[in-house]
Amino acid sequence: MAEEKRPEDGKSEIGAMIGELLSFWAFGPDAYASEHNLRYSPAKLVVWTLVAIAVSTIVSAARLSLVGEPRAGWAIALFPLLVPLTGAVAHKPPNYVPALVWGLKAGMVTALLIGIDMGTTLSSFWAGFAGLCSGFLVCSVVFAAITWPRPEPPG
Repeated sequence: MAEEKRPEDGKSEIGAMIGELLSFWAFGPDAYASEHNLRYSPAKLVVWTLVAIAVSTIVSAARLSLVGEPRAGWAIALFPLLVPLTGAVAHKPPNYVPALVWGLKAGMVTALLIGIDMGTTLSSFWAGFAGLCSGFLVCSVVFAAITWPRPEPPG
């Protein structure tokens, strides 16, 4: 008899994905690689990117409150945004090369448009930050959509 999914299962899956990402960041690739259940999935990439955006936002807000708006070196807070996509590419899912190309193109266009649009209402730091975060998120969504597993044709 097939098990029915309970509504809480989706929440626990997202929690597990977030836990895996934080474990990877805290304990490095050795701990990450030792877990057998850690596999790339398109949904995981998007969740990990959202977590990376949250971490970058918290780090940036803390830095701004302590030091003020930075003139140089602020991009270090964006490092967590590179981790999810780097991990996804390292798994080499099907169609990962076109997914990366299209994802980067869509992400760059989004980053530019959001950064320019928000530059009229926010400080230059937050406009650039919002643009880059949006670009990384769109890149991850496009990458995930292209690498999403396709069902095998009947035959």
